[in-house]
Amino acid sequence: MTGPSFGAAEWRAIAPFAAVIVSGIAVLLYETFFGDPRDTERPLWCSILGIAAGLLASLLLWDPGSQAFGGTLSLDGIALFANILCGLTAMLTLLMAPSYLVVIGVRTKEFYPLTLFTLGGMMIMGGARDLVVLFLGIELMSFPAYVLAGVHRREPRCGEASLKYFVLGAFATAFLLYGIALFWGATGATSYAGIKAALPTAPGLAVLGAVALVVVALGFKVGVAPFHFWAPDVYEGSPTVVTALMTVGIKAAAIIAAARFFVLTLAPIHVEWTVVLWWLAALTMTLANVVAIAQSNIKRMLAYSSIAHAGYLTAAIAAGTPRGGAAALFYLLGYAFMNLGAFAVVMAVGAKGDANELVSDYAGLGMRRPLLAGAMVLFLLSLMGIPPLVGFAAKLYIVEALVDSGCVGLAVLLMLNSVVSGYYYLRVIMEMFMHDPVKEAPSLAPRPYLMICVGLATIGTIFFGIFPDFALDFARRSFLALG
Repeated sequence: MTGPSFGAAEWRAIAPFAAVIVSGIAVLLYETFFGDPRDTERPLWCSILGIAAGLLASLLLWDPGSQAFGGTLSLDGIALFANILCGLTAMLTLLMAPSYLVVIGVRTKEFYPLTLFTLGGMMIMGGARDLVVLFLGIELMSFPAYVLAGVHRREPRCGEASLKYFVLGAFATAFLLYGIALFWGATGATSYAGIKAALPTAPGLAVLGAVALVVVALGFKVGVAPFHFWAPDVYEGSPTVVTALMTVGIKAAAIIAAARFFVLTLAPIHVEWTVVLWWLAALTMTLANVVAIAQSNIKRMLAYSSIAHAGYLTAAIAAGTPRGGAAALFYLLGYAFMNLGAFAVVMAVGAKGDANELVSDYAGLGMRRPLLAGAMVLFLLSLMGIPPLVGFAAKLYIVEALVDSGCVGLAVLLMLNSVVSGYYYLRVIMEMFMHDPVKEAPSLAPRPYLMICVGLATIGTIFFGIFPDFALDFARRSFLALG
């Protein structure tokens, strides 16, 4: 009796996330036995080198037709896109972290390795072609994220956020496991290829029940209504640098996994599940944009903004076509730059002892720190969808995919919601440039890494808005090659 083979294809598939996870273990051991809490440079750059090794492995070993471990894991075009997107998100998050953690008084050894472990789970999710592998990726991503949410141990809000995130994450995991069990019972398979092949003859009611359970599980991870109620409290209570990672990296991994599973695997029954996602997308974007108008805390406002963007991304998947899946991938790329940039500005405005998280705290920022305020204007306008920034191009491609698939009503609703979102985005801009400061501006220590992140996010927001073709074409070819 022979065991499963472990050849070149298997090494190729695991190399990117293995490099990241091994780096995380190395940083954790170094911090445990030799680390100095005052030394943030060495673990930071070791972590970034680990991410760079994972990205380099992704680029060098990428194979559009690769399948490993019996077709359950791959390093195809979608996985490559996920690895690069999530890797860059984690890298920017780590660069933001040192100065921010000092400001809030957190000197912890586990932040960097936990971020690397979370990234490893994201990479597994991006390449998963089996529901069991997807489950393993979600769990590897989620457990470090639960700890990161509560990394500021002396802040009660962080402990509350961590507990809520853990309890509701476990709740979502239960739904996913029941969904996997139902798929196994209905189709005799958990691999995407096996499920797709068995769908025409599988019991319809059991399959629909399994689809519903997976929708609920991934809906919790993405933060779509009505499974979003944990997100505002967790995003507001967590340290801002962790919130940035959750709203971009974790959301991106879940959306990419959902796009692969629904658009490609469940294509034979797309009529059934696209209706469900249509209504989820409509409810999510509308509810989140309306509630965001009433928020006075900028982190909570950006939390509801993140939920609204989850609705836009769900709409792209609801198109039910490879074109919609590719539009979702490109939207995630643009969203990473503009949302990480906005959170970087929030961290830069914060001061020791005063996080400056109220919208009114941004009054007069345009006069006090014009470059920072100017960058924030770009990010907010891009989130709203103003050309020629990347947010406009990303929404345009989703609208095109929806119209092409016949979902004209959802496309119109998306555009109307973009108009509604202008109210709370423009309110921050008005505070920065049209109102006088309500309190004396604190003196800020130099934060070079944080400013580098703001600069890179600004460049990405402008560049991919003007030159979107390369990233979008790669995403489209990846979906068409697997369709």
